[in-house]
Amino acid sequence: MGVIDSQWWSLRWPWMAVWLLTATCFAVVFQHVLARWAAGRRRRDRDGDMVSGMCVYLHETRVEDVADYLGIPKSDLNVSHETSVSSGLGLRSRLAFGEGSAQRDRNTHTRTEYWEPSTPMKTIRLIMDKLREKDRVVDADLATGQLVPTAALADKLQVTGDGGSVPLTSVRGHYVSVSGLFTVRRTDSGDVVLRARYGSGDPPAHVKITCEKSWVREEFRVDDYSADEEFPATCLGRVRTWNSTTGELTLDPVSIFR
Repeated sequence: MGVIDSQWWSLRWPWMAVWLLTATCFAVVFQHVLARWAAGRRRRDRDGDMVSGMCVYLHETRVEDVADYLGIPKSDLNVSHETSVSSGLGLRSRLAFGEGSAQRDRNTHTRTEYWEPSTPMKTIRLIMDKLREKDRVVDADLATGQLVPTAALADKLQVTGDGGSVPLTSVRGHYVSVSGLFTVRRTDSGDVVLRARYGSGDPPAHVKITCEKSWVREEFRVDDYSADEEFPATCLGRVRTWNSTTGELTLDPVSIFR
């Protein structure tokens, strides 16, 4: 009986190995697809957050640069209206045996078009739509610590979960949409500095965003906030530097909504 069992196993084990290898590959692929699906669902749930609320900062030069990079035109072609004009030429004559007439109608269609320049506010909405369409923006929630990477970043960092273990400092060369609770203060030069804590380190890390005075919107009355008052905001920008000593992550902002 033992001989029979050993012969059976010697014949079957290669196929069992192939089966186990195939099952393992399917499991890895399924886990990867499931992670992508979950990230895409969370990203769709967050769509629109970037451009909701009141815009408090909009760096128009950077907006134009990002729009050029994404191939977004600076102006939109719009059809104003279309008109149709009918005209006719009639001929009437009296003949010996009666009267006769002839009528020729002519229809003219006119289509009027004009170029309507895009405003920075219109453009930033197109930018967010295009960034998400091309999967080139990383979503980070500083309050919960959740980070949704792009597919390229997830592959680079070999992320298989929900992205919660991905540090924000790993986001380099990507646009990032950061949401959190910020404090604000005005510098001596008139620029505005926003800060938000994140993570559980000691001392806690924080995001620093410096807004140039010329691009701060009038609706954002900075002097109404005290140094320790927090408010929710979302910033689209790029990671500039990370200082591991001070735990400070600096972003170059494109737009900020509150």
